[in-house]
Amino acid sequence: MQNQERKILSASILKQAVRDIASKDSDLSQEAIEYFNTKDFDSLCKSLDIQSDKVRESVHKLFQYPLLSRKKIADRVARIIDSQIVKDN
Repeated sequence: MQNQERKILSASILKQAVRDIASKDSDLSQEAIEYFNTKDFDSLCKSLDIQSDKVRESVHKLFQYPLLSRKKIADRVARIIDSQIVKDN
């Protein structure tokens, strides 16, 4: 797989994890928040050249919002990922 394709795949994984935090399914949202504390997440961020600690801090704050607000913010974050990470490739 080429580097560009890997970045797009990694960005898609990150987007889905953020969206999963806003899931109505509490088990899924809990799994998503736990993912942000893994070494896999750190590796994903490294491959995208972003700071995992900053993203982790932000998603933990996001998790504290009510569900509807979480959904809106998660959608905005997904659009930012598309415009900043995916677009650059």
